Amino acid sequence: MKPLLSLILLTFIFTSGCKKAIEKEKERQLMAAITDGVWFIEQFKEKNTDITASFSDYSFRFYEDGKVEGIRTGQPTETGTWKGDLLSKTIDAQFAQAGDPLNKVNGIWKITDSYSNYVEANMPVTGGKNILHLRKRE
Repeated sequence: MKPLLSLILLTFIFTSGCKKAIEKEKERQLMAAITDGVWFIEQFKEKNTDITASFSDYSFRFYEDGKVEGIRTGQPTETGTWKGDLLSKTIDAQFAQAGDPLNKVNGIWKITDSYSNYVEANMPVTGGKNILHLRKRE
């Protein structure tokens, strides 16, 4: 009986260790995809209103330390923070000192689709939801 119990215990330890390793690798790959390159807002809908043009001069750079820069042509760079949560599939972005339109990015976004060069997300707001599509610059 003891050998069977030992085998079960070892199997549990091994598989839980593998799950953690797999999750860490997924997290590493996600972090690399986000922090490697410059992003722009391909689409932004505030409830049912398309305000994408408000972001046409902006680019975004994400850093592993949780910093994000909103870079606008001819303007000082706005610095904010970001945090991704792989389990809940969310990204929390905050530009505390920013005015319109950049402050519209503030909040917790639920990722609905993503790949290495784009992210689609939405955020519930009173009376509807905001929709955000980010794309990596080529």
